[in-house]
Amino acid sequence: MKRNQIKLLIAMFLLTSCGKSTSFVGSTATFIPATAMSVPTATNIPNTATPLPPTETATPTQDPTIFGAIGTGDIQAMVPESVVNAIFKKTMDGFVANNSIQEYQIINITVFPSGSGLLAEIIYSVKTSESAWLTDGGAQLADGWISNNCSRFDFFTTNTEYQLKNRRLCS
Repeated sequence: MKRNQIKLLIAMFLLTSCGKSTSFVGSTATFIPATAMSVPTATNIPNTATPLPPTETATPTQDPTIFGAIGTGDIQAMVPESVVNAIFKKTMDGFVANNSIQEYQIINITVFPSGSGLLAEIIYSVKTSESAWLTDGGAQLADGWISNNCSRFDFFTTNTEYQLKNRRLCS
């Protein structure tokens, strides 16, 4: 019995070995002499770079009618109120950073349609010593806060940013 198993294993080995033919292929690679090679340097590489387009978080256009803007890539615009909130916060944080105001508080944001698009109405309070903030209809409190300011803005969308423009008093 053992003898038959050995014969069977040898037969299988021979059959599998004979079924595959291998042949040796000689190398035909050619080598380029080192003196014939040209390594690109900064002086002989052509300038094919194209300038990149401005990113979506580019600096807002320096239009004097723009109160604030935020890049379209900086926020996911699910609801217009959240976009207006982000623009207003970014702008007001800038006022805090350059000491125009000490603090601010957003009370209410409403976005509604108007004849030419969307209108954003923001009711807020600011803590500041600058009386210019009283022009937004707020009331001066004893603790330095000007409360219940109300501003309206035209809400615009461009290819690269959302904008609050044309600041005016609420009516």
